[in-house]
Amino acid sequence: MSIEFLSDLENKIEELIGKLSESREEIVRLNQQCEQSKSRITELEDENLELSEQLENLRSDANGQREKINAAAERIQGLLSKLETVQ
Repeated sequence: MSIEFLSDLENKIEELIGKLSESREEIVRLNQQCEQSKSRITELEDENLELSEQLENLRSDANGQREKINAAAERIQGLLSKLETVQ
């Protein structure tokens, strides 16, 4: 084997080692991003659950208010009917 061949081989090996190091750093970076994304997803899922519960409470409150309004409207209609019979 010639010195030139060994030198060329050494350069290629060093290049591969450099690329491997860069790839490992990229993997670490991507894993960190993945963990951050997982954390954000968990936060959003928790917030979504909380908002869904609040929405359900608001719907329930609205239904309760609607029932009260309907009951009051019926009472008013009844009173108006009584008033019409008096006139």
